[in-house]
Amino acid sequence: MTKKIVEIFKPRSLYHVEEGPLGENVYVVVVDEETDVEKKFIEFYREVGEEPVLIVVTEEEFNQLLPLLGKGEKLY
Repeated sequence: MTKKIVEIFKPRSLYHVEEGPLGENVYVVVVDEETDVEKKFIEFYREVGEEPVLIVVTEEEFNQLLPLLGKGEKLY
């Protein structure tokens, strides 16, 4: 899954959250502000289906989410 997320979104970083306030089995994708997120979501879910849950944020938004990561790890 990590490979597909990186391939499509070309993120600055990628985190997988097993459990926490954001939910279970959630991927947090940090992208540049100019990324066309809607286009990337469509491409991603067309290729992989409806799972997993992705939260796509900018670096600034990610810094606000950081305390909510819970049990997570940086993948990329």
